[in-house]
Amino acid sequence: MKIKKAPNSGVLRVSSGGNGKIQVIPIITHVVVGMICFYIGVLMNMTGTVGNGGCPSCPDCPASKSASEASVSRRNQENEDGTGSMIDPLFPSSLKNFMHNYGTVPRADMNSLLEIGVPLDEVKSRDETQDAIILYPSLNTMPTNVDSLMSMNATAATENCMSVKVILQDNKPKKRQCMVIMPQWESLHVHKFMRLEKGVTKPESPAIPLRYVSSSHRDNGAFNGVPSMDAQTIPFYKTLVEYLGQLERVTADLKVELEKLNSKTIIVLVCNHGQSELLHNFVCNARAKGLDLGQLFLFATDSKTHELAQSLGIASYHDESVFMDMPEQAAGGYGDRIFAKMMMAKVYCVHLVLQCGFNVLFQDVDVVWYQNPLSYLEGPDLAEWDMMFQDDGARSNRYAPYSPNTGFYYVRYNERTLYFFNMLLRHGDYITKVKSHQAGLVAVMNEHVSWKGLRVKTFPRGDNTLFPGGAEYHRYKGAMKKWITAKSIEDKPMIFHMSWTTNKKNKKLYFEQMGEWYTATATKKGTDECSTEGGLKCCLAEPEVTCHYRDKPSSIYCGMKDPIDKGRGSFWRNEKEILNYKAA
Repeated sequence: MKIKKAPNSGVLRVSSGGNGKIQVIPIITHVVVGMICFYIGVLMNMTGTVGNGGCPSCPDCPASKSASEASVSRRNQENEDGTGSMIDPLFPSSLKNFMHNYGTVPRADMNSLLEIGVPLDEVKSRDETQDAIILYPSLNTMPTNVDSLMSMNATAATENCMSVKVILQDNKPKKRQCMVIMPQWESLHVHKFMRLEKGVTKPESPAIPLRYVSSSHRDNGAFNGVPSMDAQTIPFYKTLVEYLGQLERVTADLKVELEKLNSKTIIVLVCNHGQSELLHNFVCNARAKGLDLGQLFLFATDSKTHELAQSLGIASYHDESVFMDMPEQAAGGYGDRIFAKMMMAKVYCVHLVLQCGFNVLFQDVDVVWYQNPLSYLEGPDLAEWDMMFQDDGARSNRYAPYSPNTGFYYVRYNERTLYFFNMLLRHGDYITKVKSHQAGLVAVMNEHVSWKGLRVKTFPRGDNTLFPGGAEYHRYKGAMKKWITAKSIEDKPMIFHMSWTTNKKNKKLYFEQMGEWYTATATKKGTDECSTEGGLKCCLAEPEVTCHYRDKPSSIYCGMKDPIDKGRGSFWRNEKEILNYKAA
């Protein structure tokens, strides 16, 4: 076959007789365009913008890198300084695909992104750990948009993590705690070993072999153990059977009463006659400040307290089938037999209100309000949380990691909280054994947080908390001075809870000294009737302020009094200091 050019034509003809024509200009154009496309493709492959690393899909192509790996590889080349790069494996090859590298993130920033609700304690000095550490098990989890793996922001640090597990670890060197992360089918529990001989309640020397212990073992080796079948479990079973046998009837009656409050949230208190003076003060205190108690509902464990509630004009419920063995007298101190029985009453009343389909704000009677806390707790910024607690302030093992104060907390009605309280109800034998509603609730709650995704938040203690209590009263003198002398409600916290106080007697004395006691007594402005019966007629428009102890917070100067804690100085240095705080 021969090809020749026709005269005066840009057309090539095929001499073998075919009629097909080939045009030269289109051929040249296609060749030029092809060369340009090839050159662009090479450039794109060099910059990593072509999918699959620029390699076409074919059986002989090497495994392609992900976009993040390609980006990390480029950054590796750009940041190479002769000592290794930030994305090089930091761990030995024996940990391949398990541990690759690590980075750090400021602790507060990480908590903002991945908040689990625990109350972060303030960092008091530069010597304390400021950052959280993040471990990257493989190259494809490494961040792609950072210049350094140290002190990253949380969003950038986790950008290629499809899931994140958060571990809380006490960083006190004296504890000499080590952590082991083992490659294996994952466990959602932390397993704990201690150098502790059986039968010994205190860790000894490193020569003693490590042995498996419970998560509730304290650093000193103390352990609460399990309930006794004869002393706690069987007696509780009888109580539980009686309670459940009455549940349907009680909730039907109770729901009628709760619906009269015309609110989706019920403020729940439980009280016996021995604590009724504190109940009386809460109601009088709130009314003197003009605060609405229309959502308040009292569970009275005896008829006398039920009658007092009616005389104070608050809704009350008393059913002997639920509270038949509850004592009338006040507890002598934290953890005694009466205290332990009242702890179960706290479980019953919240469980009953949830069964009726309402949100619950539960509080003890030793609380005073400055503002109605529901305005804050039910705001849109807190909508994700199922349960919210005041910080107890204690940092002992049995309250870890939430340290929730069970004398002031909010419960949002939903399937998770309802199931949680159904389970807590069945742990009455443990609550009875440890004599603490708080410890029992924490033990069950920790499981439900991990197991069922229950969202729990504790508001941190300290100078800026909106929900102060015993921790602030005894340990944050500056904050107490600021709150006591504040002129504006906006400068005060939402509430104050007189926790961390041995008994009712001291709670009353402390409230009197702070200027938060609004109930008349027989020895002062009241009458004998106020001491024995009470009611709105015994409420005071202004508080009775009386000095008792120089070393405890007070709204007036009490330096002339003896301290309750031996050797302690005066809360206020002099009267001038009070005036200076008020003028600030």
